[in-house]
Amino acid sequence: MVTRSKKLKIFLLADLIILALVIPGYFYVDAQILEPANFQITDLSINPDWIQVGETLQISVNVTNIGDRSGNYTVTPAIDDIPISTKTVQLAGGETTTVVFTATQATEGNHTVAVEDVTETFQVSSDAPNKPAELELTDLVTNRKEAEVGDTITVSVTATNIGDEAGEFSLELFINEQNRETKSIQLDADEVKTVQFEIVENSEGTYTVTLESLTTSFTITSEAQPVKPAEFQVADVMVNPSSAMAGEAVEISVKVTNVGEESGTYTVNLKIDGTTRDTKDVTLAGQVTDTVEFEVTETIAGTHTVEVGDQSAIFTIEAPIAASDKVDLLRVFVNPYEVWIGETVTITVKANNTANEEAVLGARLLVAGEAVATNTVTLAAGDSEGTLQFTVTAGPANENTTKGYQVEIINLANQSDKLKGYFTVAPNGFHTLSINRAGGGSKPMIFTLDGVTYESPYVNLLAVGEYSISTDKTVDVGTGVVEFDHWQDGVTSESRTIVLDQFLSVLAHYIVISGYASCPSLYYWNGTDYVYVTEVSNAGWLGYIGYIEEDGDIVFTGGNPWDHVKLDASQLEPKIENGEEYYDIVLFQQWDEIFYTDNVYMVVVDHPSDVDVYSTMVNYVNRGFFGQVYTVDGDNLMTPVSAINENGDDVLSLISELDSVFTPAINGVDSPSWNDIKCNQLTLDLGDLSNAAEIKLVINGMVDWGPAEPYYEWIDQFKTAAAQGLVVNGTEINPPAYMEIMDAQGNWIRVSQDKQMPIPGDYVPRTFSVSLNGLFPEDVTEYKIRITNFWNVTFDYIGIDISPQQDITITEILPEASFEPLVFADSISTASGMFTKYGNVTELLAEADDMYVIGMQGDKMVLKFPTSSLPTLEAGTSRSYFIYVASWFKDPAGNWGYGFDFTTEPYPFRDMSGFPYPDTESYPTSEEYVQYIKEWNTRAVNIPEINTITELVANIMKYMAFVGAAIAAVLVTLIWKKS
Repeated sequence: MVTRSKKLKIFLLADLIILALVIPGYFYVDAQILEPANFQITDLSINPDWIQVGETLQISVNVTNIGDRSGNYTVTPAIDDIPISTKTVQLAGGETTTVVFTATQATEGNHTVAVEDVTETFQVSSDAPNKPAELELTDLVTNRKEAEVGDTITVSVTATNIGDEAGEFSLELFINEQNRETKSIQLDADEVKTVQFEIVENSEGTYTVTLESLTTSFTITSEAQPVKPAEFQVADVMVNPSSAMAGEAVEISVKVTNVGEESGTYTVNLKIDGTTRDTKDVTLAGQVTDTVEFEVTETIAGTHTVEVGDQSAIFTIEAPIAASDKVDLLRVFVNPYEVWIGETVTITVKANNTANEEAVLGARLLVAGEAVATNTVTLAAGDSEGTLQFTVTAGPANENTTKGYQVEIINLANQSDKLKGYFTVAPNGFHTLSINRAGGGSKPMIFTLDGVTYESPYVNLLAVGEYSISTDKTVDVGTGVVEFDHWQDGVTSESRTIVLDQFLSVLAHYIVISGYASCPSLYYWNGTDYVYVTEVSNAGWLGYIGYIEEDGDIVFTGGNPWDHVKLDASQLEPKIENGEEYYDIVLFQQWDEIFYTDNVYMVVVDHPSDVDVYSTMVNYVNRGFFGQVYTVDGDNLMTPVSAINENGDDVLSLISELDSVFTPAINGVDSPSWNDIKCNQLTLDLGDLSNAAEIKLVINGMVDWGPAEPYYEWIDQFKTAAAQGLVVNGTEINPPAYMEIMDAQGNWIRVSQDKQMPIPGDYVPRTFSVSLNGLFPEDVTEYKIRITNFWNVTFDYIGIDISPQQDITITEILPEASFEPLVFADSISTASGMFTKYGNVTELLAEADDMYVIGMQGDKMVLKFPTSSLPTLEAGTSRSYFIYVASWFKDPAGNWGYGFDFTTEPYPFRDMSGFPYPDTESYPTSEEYVQYIKEWNTRAVNIPEINTITELVANIMKYMAFVGAAIAAVLVTLIWKKS
């Protein structure tokens, strides 16, 4: 009898036998099923990866069909998420092909090319990139295609250094994949050289010649024809420029090819208007082409004919212009910036006649390097506002992307006097939309455009039409919270609709409403409301660290309480109270900090209406207060020649316009390690300013300190290193900001401390001036400066003003000041100590004397600046307003307050070496300061009050009881151990 288990075994065995017979058939059938077409993208490359605005780059990508069946695939590369073109390829199974696109990019900056999920980046700059030496090989030829055994074959190739630097290159010649010969050549930048190899073969057959990616071939056969003698052909006569001024050089080039097989020499005759003007001999191996260049000048106006062999071309000479060398070009304006093909672009040139008589300005307009027009204008004696206009018709545009044109204006009386501008041509029906943020730090703004989420900065080419934009009302930026205030055109709703019918830049303005920023916040009355401006006391933070000693002791240095804020004169409105007119300013402490405000006053500046005024800012390493007010010719500010950051990136485009697009920067606490500090750095070439009356920089920028946590971690690295004996005395933890100038020998010279570049205000960018007068040696012709910052300092705009200082009238107004509490929000501040009492504090703010109004979160100072002392505003003048403040401030521990307690004492003072200061220094102790403290600083905060003798005795008894209990516990322990 067969049991059930045995039956199961039999069935399983039978199943296995059946499977053994069937499975190979399944495998066979499955192997015959063809996989459908499936495509893979690899090897995305961009050449070159750094171009000048308007230049063309090549994008190539490999497409492989990794399936078995044939199929079609559409390749769509995108630049910054905007598709630029499409190409469809058909590939058999396993086949690979390279798809190539060309693109022209007109927007400066870093751009990303994406094909599906494969990406690469490239850079676009306004100036031509400084490319390293790079070899390009073209025109690989052999002088004979057929030859007999033992004949010499000459292999020729054209080698070009397409880089901007000289270089040495190695050329390896392969015959049938065997390295036959290697030659080394030296080429200067842009140099072209024909390199030749001589080959002799002793066997019949076909031979493949390879040099890098170039290939050609020749055949060795007994049936080869006799060698052909040298024979020459000329082609492609080129003339540049096609229109020139009398006496201006014209370059003429022609290509000469030896279509024979023997080497030979050809005499190139250049004829102008039928007369031979020049001859050059060129020797070429068989089948080799070379370019022969000539340079001629003509003084006779009219059209001239060029003849070389059977080739011809023409160029035009314009009549000479009696232009004056007393006229200097100042600035060029190109309007509009972005157009469609066929639209008109107006180029306006401003010039200055330095002569005391009439003078003629003659200028030529070049567009994309081609001369298109010449024009003149007569300027009156001393006219500094003379204008000259050109118009050009735009086009053509690449159908898939924008294409730009560089505009150049040349002063004909001084051809080294040039100005450059730019305009872009967008495809018909499209314009560029730029969206960015201003204020509230340098972190990106998150916004939606037609419901799709993006982050700033956003620059894209979009179809003309209406678009909806929305951003959040409040944003947490890590170190605080910022609040949307308005768009650049005054719209105050965070959601809005825009019309894109031209190049459009949209800016969202933010203000800081909470977080860690300099105290206090400044508001002014505009007639209907209080307007937030910014935080003051930028450099007055207490706790700047100078260095660490080898024993781990930290030494604090620096600090400067002075700051200033320029007010919007078009909004500032006076109030009237009891018949007295005054400007109403409020300094409100929003942050959890302790402030020590010493001095506040208003500076009213009357100045000529054709100039603006800006003031200087201090650096925390400065001593004293400088606060000069400079006049600035805002219409004629010059852009630096170049601007390079610490990474070698060209950031000139980012500082050329006040557009809220800031330079990138590193925060020093993000450095690789404590002994490898990386600072952010900006190197500016200001050009030749040797004839400048004065040299001033007009700067708009800000600092983003970042969160406090990494700062503490940064300090701990130094303390750990000191404990390991790795630190030497004087090791800097946070190197101070400084500025350098370059001397005539190329050496960087550090500028004295009282002339330093300041750290700009935090979160809200400000515009200020920096004087460079007297800093450069007399023999300097290249005016270069270098700005170094440990903190994350970013710049929106830097312009150069060389106008002389104008006469101005300055009126200083001291305020009537009251100190008041304000219910700001629920505060859990741990600030403690004796603060200034509320009430009238006018006398405390009258001068900088280390007698402060000491306040905390929720306190405000209401400042009334009377207008009665202001002079009558004269015709032709305008009025600008500044608030100057001397104020220190202190943060709590953990939130930047390192090295001290969050208490009012010890007080800072002007002559301290740093804060906290060593035991050898102290706040003044004379009688007047003792009386100041007793009279004014009587408001106790977070200090237990002891009002009666009974409470005092009770507290003493509690303390004694605690001490007695502690002693008793010790005695009990000792007795227990002894027993």
